[in-house]
Amino acid sequence: MRIYNLSKKTRDELAQNLSDCFGWKRTKLSDLKAAENEDPSFTILFDTSENLFLLKVAQSGNSTLRYVPLLRDEQVLPLLPVVIVDSGAVKFVCNGANVMRPGIVKIGGQFRKSDLVVIHEEKYGKAISVGRALESSQIVENMQRGTAIENLHYVGDRYWEALKQIVH
Repeated sequence: MRIYNLSKKTRDELAQNLSDCFGWKRTKLSDLKAAENEDPSFTILFDTSENLFLLKVAQSGNSTLRYVPLLRDEQVLPLLPVVIVDSGAVKFVCNGANVMRPGIVKIGGQFRKSDLVVIHEEKYGKAISVGRALESSQIVENMQRGTAIENLHYVGDRYWEALKQIVH
């Protein structure tokens, strides 16, 4: 794993991007680093002193980038809307399955189609996944069945394992 510091310009651009996308209130990042491994499709951006952990992923089909907060993140993750799933859905979500409407017990906050949401399990309230909404929160609430959230990052996935190599 190769870890390196990011330039001030890159840190400032990321802080602005987080503000624009997620409503993050910070304007500066002082100790942001990047970690790359053998897989060129993603980079982990992190600041351990701030508990900021982001995934920078190249989207398929084009060259635009997106930032996804990792499950250890304490800065951006709390800003996302929450979808709570029942205990029967936890095993499937933690194995990478998308979130199906019947497994959703509660929606906390409003979201639009394509917004990021954090998936919590019902029993302990722990975050188990970060996903992309396939419909708005209003539509998901009225759905009876079907896929509601695309699973992007979950407990035990390759991003989780890569982050374990960085932060012990």
